[in-house]
Amino acid sequence: MQPHPDQLAALAAIVEHGTFEAAARRLHVTTSAISQRIRALESAAGQVLVRRSTPCTATPAGETLVRLARQSALLYDEARDALGAETRSRVDLPVAVNADSLATWFSGVIGEVAGWKGVSLRLHVED
Repeated sequence: MQPHPDQLAALAAIVEHGTFEAAARRLHVTTSAISQRIRALESAAGQVLVRRSTPCTATPAGETLVRLARQSALLYDEARDALGAETRSRVDLPVAVNADSLATWFSGVIGEVAGWKGVSLRLHVED
């Protein structure tokens, strides 16, 4: 089995973002396209890869392929760097923080992360 990179990206996006809809938004495709990619990947693997719950989670077999997706993304980034490509994929770090922490100590974290090349925080203020 050699999964297509788009299928692996769809699986990783579902696990990282929790829903098929959020994965579709992240990858700039339709929810139907995400569903088709996962159906094809599950067919090729011969087993269920995503638990369709809220949030969606990977089965043990799905975790193996999510790991493959992440490793592949790192290899592509490394090749882009070696070839001197100026556009490198960004790393989105989703972070939930309460309003009190955001108003006090967490601003220092934001300042620190602001200096990290290729990393962006996606803040969710939760109270």
